[in-house]
Amino acid sequence: MDDYSKILELNARFSWLIDHHDGNGVAELFTEDGLYAMGPMQAKGQSQIQGFYDMRKARGVRKSRHLFSNPVILKQTENSISAVSVLTLFAFDGEGPHPAEIHMIADYQDEYVRAEDGVWRYQSRVITPVFGHVPNLTQK
Repeated sequence: MDDYSKILELNARFSWLIDHHDGNGVAELFTEDGLYAMGPMQAKGQSQIQGFYDMRKARGVRKSRHLFSNPVILKQTENSISAVSVLTLFAFDGEGPHPAEIHMIADYQDEYVRAEDGVWRYQSRVITPVFGHVPNLTQK
């Protein structure tokens, strides 16, 4: 699989883990010191990233679908990639089914690094909301 395909797979796995596993395993997609940020919410390092998803899970059931599109690589070296993509998010608290209404559209600025084991991971994911409701997932 080429690097571009590996990046697409990483983004798909990120979405799958959030949408189907309450975010369990998302932290391992980041480097040890990785950054995951949207506005005031910033999680630095795998333990803080996992803590964010643990806190989110404690709020109760949330049904979501994270749909990434338009991925563009801006810069690439042998072991790093800078890229952008667009998220279309459908999300509601509680059991579904829910209306098929877009919750938010956001730009993602991603920095990827190839680890010593050859696996691509996020060094950072910075989210910039563009349209819709900006969720505050840090409050109950």
